Formats: sequence, C-alpha cells, structure tokens
Amino acid sequence: MTMTRRSFLAGTAATAATVTAGIPAARAQSQTKLKFTLPWIPHGGYTHVFVAKKLGFWEKRGLDVAIDRGFGSGEVCKTLGLGQYDFGSIDFGVMTNCVGKGLDLVAIGMLSPRSPLGIFSLPKKGIRAPKDLEGKKLAFATGSGDFQLWPAFVKATKIDDSKVQKVFMGPEALIKSLIEEQVDGEGNFYGSIAPSVWAQGLELNTMLYEDYGVKMYSLVFAAQSKTIKERPDVCDRFMQGTMEGLAYTYLHPNESIDIHLEQVKEFKGGPTNRDVVKHGQGVMTAMGLAPEIEKNGLGWMDPEMVKRTRETVITYMGAKDVPAAEQLFTNAFVGKVKLTPAQWAGVREAVKRYIPVKA
Repeated sequence: MTMTRRSFLAGTAATAATVTAGIPAARAQSQTKLKFTLPWIPHGGYTHVFVAKKLGFWEKRGLDVAIDRGFGSGEVCKTLGLGQYDFGSIDFGVMTNCVGKGLDLVAIGMLSPRSPLGIFSLPKKGIRAPKDLEGKKLAFATGSGDFQLWPAFVKATKIDDSKVQKVFMGPEALIKSLIEEQVDGEGNFYGSIAPSVWAQGLELNTMLYEDYGVKMYSLVFAAQSKTIKERPDVCDRFMQGTMEGLAYTYLHPNESIDIHLEQVKEFKGGPTNRDVVKHGQGVMTAMGLAPEIEKNGLGWMDPEMVKRTRETVITYMGAKDVPAAEQLFTNAFVGKVKLTPAQWAGVREAVKRYIPVKA
C-alpha cells in the first residue's frame, strides 16, 4: 500500500502509543544522535531545551541532542526541510507558508500558543497604533517570522506599506539599533527583544500582531513527515524529553536560569545577563498559557486553531497549495506531560508581569 502524507499522519497516534513501550532496553539505553535548531539566538525563552539537555531528560530516553542557534523561522524552514536537522523550533504560520511552497514540514508539538510576533518601539517614538508606523523606519531580520508575516499585519490593519521605510540587518544588530535609536521600531519576537530592552532599564511599546486580528499559533516543534513516518519512536522520545524540560522550567524557574547560564556561554557574566534570561523565560512561559494546554497537556495543539492559522496564512500571505489542516500537525507525541491545576495557578501568578499589554 502506498503511504501518503494524509494516511501516515492519521495512523501516527496509534503507532507512537505502542512503539515506545516496545523499545528493547538495550536500544533505549543507546544514544541516538540528533540535531535540533532553535529559531533564533539561545535567549531565555528557550531555557527548556538546555534544561532537557543538562538534566538528562533526553539522555535517559537514549538521545544525544545537539542544539544549534537559528537565524529566523524562514531559515529554519529551509534547513529543516532540506534534512540538515532532525527537529526544529519554528513559527507555525511561517511553516505553513513554507509547506505550501513544497517543503516537507509537520508540527509535532506546541511551545507558544500565543503569537509573540509584533512591532516594538521605545515609548519616545510615539508608536502606539498601526497608523503611527507610516513615515517611520522599521528594522527586520531577513527570513524572520515577523517579516514573513508582516504582509498579514499590513492587510489586517490597512496601513500604507509604501509609507513604512524598511531596513534589513542581521539579528545580532536588531536590538542595538533600536536602543541606539538608529531605527524607530522593529519587527521581532516579544521574547527576543523585551528581555534585552528591560535589562537596560528601558520601557517598550508592544504591538503584537495577534492584537490586531492576526490570530494564529506561534512557535512549534517540527520535523519532516519522513521522520515521523520512519522514526516515530525517536519523535516520541524527543518530545517527551523536551516537554519534561518545559515542565521543569515552568515549575523551577530560578534553577532553570542557573542551568541556562551554565550551558549558554553568551549569557555568562554579570547580573544584566541573568536578567535577560529571566525575562526571556518569563515571557515564553506567559505566552504558553492557554486553556487547551492546561486541559490536554504540554505541547497539545487545538485542531481549530490550526485551521484558523492555516486560513490566516492563506488569506493574508497569499499562500497557495497549502495542505489540509490535519496534514500540518500531529498530537501523537504530546499531551503526556501535564501540570496540576494548582501548579498552573502558581505558574500564572509567577509570570503575570510578563503577560503582554496592548500599547
């Protein structure tokens, strides 16, 4: 029988449920080498993967995972879709658009059900509504999720794109250009920019795309459909270790910061760096609060929100040839790691300062 993309995804849940239990002990203890790419620099929003690495949540499942930084969701689409990585973290909207262009990508778990994509500026620039962007200079990193979805924001808000001056630069220069006022604002991820700006003692105006009608899922974990079909046991072990790391980060934020600082050399040093990691972790946790996650377990994706994201990408980005929503994701490997209601209440209280407020 020929295995199509649709048929193998339909059968993945049953396969994953049985294959892990049947792994021989010797095989489970062997170390399968994997390559994983982040979507961006290793800031505090990605503490959970360094926790999973350091505390052995992957290792005890027989995995040796190498973690690389990313250069935007658009680039992750290419490197993951070309098989240069086994797994990647990527914006789901950007992934959906890439799938429509022919790349073989499937979401296997949710990290950020709320979208952190938006336009950010210092309060002195007076950018408090989309119309204020006209006549201003905005910076973007080529290939980043915020630029990929900029057309969606433009269409949703009906601003005149021709009146917005756009400049492009490497991701390492974005925050510096904003703080030094070389630009009026920039497209970015809330968790990427806000921690660094706050650590400098500055405030930030936040204009999230989702607050202006661009409702969609954001960061997911993804793999090729070939990987899901041929290595469901590896997908399952990778996601269980990752979700265990995410749960630990939610419940033990201070210890997780210590691990991040130890593992990521870029953030070793003074108190400012610790603040950057702390804020980044707090933002990502806040963006992970969603009823469907609390009910169904970490990583779970709501099929209706997947459909809405797909429709948003088609409507605003002009994506064509996008497969049906059920072919874009699978919940086969998630929902097994859960927090209690009391634990969720504690997490929500701990990160309430990081829940974004419309400018």
